[in-house]
Amino acid sequence: MLNRVLSIISKGGLKGITHITGAGLTNNVPHVFPQGLRAHMYNNSWSVLPVFKWIQKDGNIEDAEMKRTFNMGIGMVLVAGEKAAQRKEIKKLNLVIRSSLRKRMKKKKG
Repeated sequence: MLNRVLSIISKGGLKGITHITGAGLTNNVPHVFPQGLRAHMYNNSWSVLPVFKWIQKDGNIEDAEMKRTFNMGIGMVLVAGEKAAQRKEIKKLNLVIRSSLRKRMKKKKG
């Protein structure tokens, strides 16, 4: 897998890479984007391994907690522009999470 990722990096078009650690998808992915932007990940746009479906069902765990605690089995996220995301070697990974960028909403005080 490392050689594939290095090959993708060498061809350009990546906007960022993040290793998904204990903080999960919800807390690691935002670090890749400039202040004021966030990713909106479309649910069901990637295949969840059966073991994670089992954990979620058997443990009665909500989607948000699964993304935060178990990363849904995802260990690394490569952020690619639209053109790069269409390249054969990226699509071939079959691990694409469809998402879009959105403005980050400021939290209201009070």
